[in-house]
Amino acid sequence: MIDPSSQVRLMRARAGISQRELARRAGTSSATVSRYESGDLAPNTTTLNRLARACLPAHRRWPSLTALAPAIARARGLQGSTPAWRLVGEVLDDEAEGTAADTMLVIADPPAYTGDSTADAVVAGLAEYLSLRRGIPAPGWASDKARVARPWWFVAEAPAWIPTSLRESPRSFATRGVFVTSAGLERR
Repeated sequence: MIDPSSQVRLMRARAGISQRELARRAGTSSATVSRYESGDLAPNTTTLNRLARACLPAHRRWPSLTALAPAIARARGLQGSTPAWRLVGEVLDDEAEGTAADTMLVIADPPAYTGDSTADAVVAGLAEYLSLRRGIPAPGWASDKARVARPWWFVAEAPAWIPTSLRESPRSFATRGVFVTSAGLERR
């Protein structure tokens, strides 16, 4: 097992970034990153995940589902279903270019409840959906029974699409009351 200091150094080296850049991306100081790398300071698991996400390729729009959940809640409240689902599409696009290790970092931390049961259900469904696609274990927080959309959310709001959404929605979303057609998950 790699010790945390070696892990931070290795992640940063693989990302090809300086301590200063890692500190900027992770929202900490260069001195703190230096202390993590030297072993003078041991990061807790949450901090280590934050540092690892900061080492993800810069093209990734959503470094974690903890950042995505409130954005979905805001988009649904201000703009409606389509803009909110586009945010999910951005995660799916990022995933197409990422690795299983990237996915594990994106889904690792449990998002805080947003007050929007639909946004909370979507991120849990997405975590399970991505896990299944990558063949990795779903995070424990994704099985939280409280993360269910009430009322159910049909992403395609037109009533004509409801039967198709009920039939085609992946289990990871449907069990949480989120229904989307297979076309809604296809990325071009």
